[in-house]
Amino acid sequence: MLASPVGNLPPLAGWTIEPKWDGIRVIAVASPHAVRMWSRNGIDKSTQFAHVADGLMRLARKVGAVTLDGEVIATNRAGTPLRFQALQSRLIASGEGATHTAFVAFDCLAHNGKSLLARPWTARRKELDAVIGSAMRGSVRKGTSYPCGSAGAKRLLDRAVREGWEGVIVKQMDAPYQPGKRSPAWRKIKLEREQEFVICGFTPPTTGADRDHLGALILGYFDNDDRLVYAGKVGTGFTRAMLEILAKKLEPLPRRSPPFGKMPKADAGTVWVRPKLVAQIRYNEMTETGLLRQPSFLGLRDDKDARDVHLEADTSSAALLDIVRCGASA
Repeated sequence: MLASPVGNLPPLAGWTIEPKWDGIRVIAVASPHAVRMWSRNGIDKSTQFAHVADGLMRLARKVGAVTLDGEVIATNRAGTPLRFQALQSRLIASGEGATHTAFVAFDCLAHNGKSLLARPWTARRKELDAVIGSAMRGSVRKGTSYPCGSAGAKRLLDRAVREGWEGVIVKQMDAPYQPGKRSPAWRKIKLEREQEFVICGFTPPTTGADRDHLGALILGYFDNDDRLVYAGKVGTGFTRAMLEILAKKLEPLPRRSPPFGKMPKADAGTVWVRPKLVAQIRYNEMTETGLLRQPSFLGLRDDKDARDVHLEADTSSAALLDIVRCGASA
C-alpha cells in the first residue's frame, strides 16, 4: 500500500501520524524456518540484510508466522535511526558491512495464516502491538504512531521539524490495507525537498577536477504520459567509492541520443544512458523552468523501478496548516 501526495487534507479527526522512515520499504514474510523481505520492485533483501532477517526469524519462532510492512533503516551503534545515505554500503556491496540496520514495522498484514488486509488500521495496529510489543530498539522494532490531535502527535511533529526528518505520514485509522494501490487513506507530508530521479546520462569531469569517472549526473522523471522530463544535473554529494560504483553501473547502459523530448544543449562529451538507474536527490527547490536548484546526490536506489519515478508535489501552505492542526494538543 502506497501513500498519496498530501493534496488537500481533510479534517484529521480519526487519523494517526507516524514518521516517514528514511530507508528501504519491504514486506517481511517471516516463519520459524524462513524469511523473505520483498522490496517494492520484487527483490528479496533477506540476504543483504541477514542480521535483520535473523531477527525476524527469532520473532516468528516466538509469535508464529507473520507478514509485516515496514522499512529497513540504518542505525548508529546506540540504535538511533540514521538517514538513507548510511545504507549505501549495504546497497552497493554484498555482506553485512559496517552499517548497523534494523527493521521498523508499521503494519501487520497477516498472523498465523490469518489475513488482516480487510481489517481497519486500528485492528492491524492492535495485532502489531501484540506481535512486537513495546520494542523500539533492536533489529526488529515497532514504529511510533499517535492519533492526530493528541499530545503525542504534537511531540512527534516537533521532533520531526527539530531533527530535520524527511517527512511524516498520516493514516486514516478506519481504512483497510490496499496492497499495490496508492491510496488517499495514507498521505505523505514532506518536510524537506528530497526524492528519487532517473539517471539519464553524465558529463565528463571538468578540467583539473580532483576526481575521475564523471562530472555530473543528468536527471529526469516520468510525467503522467510516461515521457521522460529533464530535471537538471547533480554534481555534488559523491564519494570516490560511489563514483567508481556509478561508473561500473553506467558502463553497460550507453545510448546514442538523449531520452528526453526536450532539453537544453548538452555539454561536450555528454554520455547518454538508458534510463534504468534511480538516484536519491536532495535539493533546495524546483525553478519555474522545472530544473533542480542546488541538488545533492544522496545515493542509489535499487529498490525502486525507474518507471515509477514521478515528480512529487511540495506540501502546500494549506496542508502545512493541517499539519499544525494534526500536531496540536486537543
